[in-house]
Amino acid sequence: MTEHLMVQGEKNMKNIWIFMLMLLAVPASADTVLLADFPNRLFELPGWRWQGLADTVMGGRSTLESPRIVMTDHGPALRLAGQVVTRGGGFIQVRLQRESEYFDGSGFSGIEVELDAAEGGRYYLFVRTADNRLPWSYYSALLDVSETRETIRVPWSSFSSRGSWGGRSLRMESISSIAVVAAEEDFQAELNLYQLGLYR
Repeated sequence: MTEHLMVQGEKNMKNIWIFMLMLLAVPASADTVLLADFPNRLFELPGWRWQGLADTVMGGRSTLESPRIVMTDHGPALRLAGQVVTRGGGFIQVRLQRESEYFDGSGFSGIEVELDAAEGGRYYLFVRTADNRLPWSYYSALLDVSETRETIRVPWSSFSSRGSWGGRSLRMESISSIAVVAAEEDFQAELNLYQLGLYR
């Protein structure tokens, strides 16, 4: 992970090309740019990659089923499923990770997700930036998820700092990852993610 934003030379040109590809991902009149969509397979824009993580990386006991594309009654989706165990950790997640340089999200108002989930449990969006150096440091926002497929917009102002000193506000200019997370309660998680993007 780089320590500083890359804003010159080849790094800057690469960012410009990635941003141009993002603009092509949706109609020019749309106010949302999709980072991930699941028409038939796992999809993400260039410069991003999906990861599945559970608290076992830090000694926890939660279990994450291998994230996969499933066909639901509402269409294809990325499935986040597994057992969340708060003792020793308490999370499972699917994370859209930047492959190299940070992403500048300052031109957007927040994150848009389209999803549904089985009744019960607690789900969040986690965002990590250049300010989150420690593994347990991130910004989080609680998701109000129902059993009906719906689109939820979460503004940057809804994210609060977790696991870091000083309580610094989220800096959208240096995003390193965006995750959909089941956490902080003992339950069997089952969430379907249809789309993930940024809205203006």
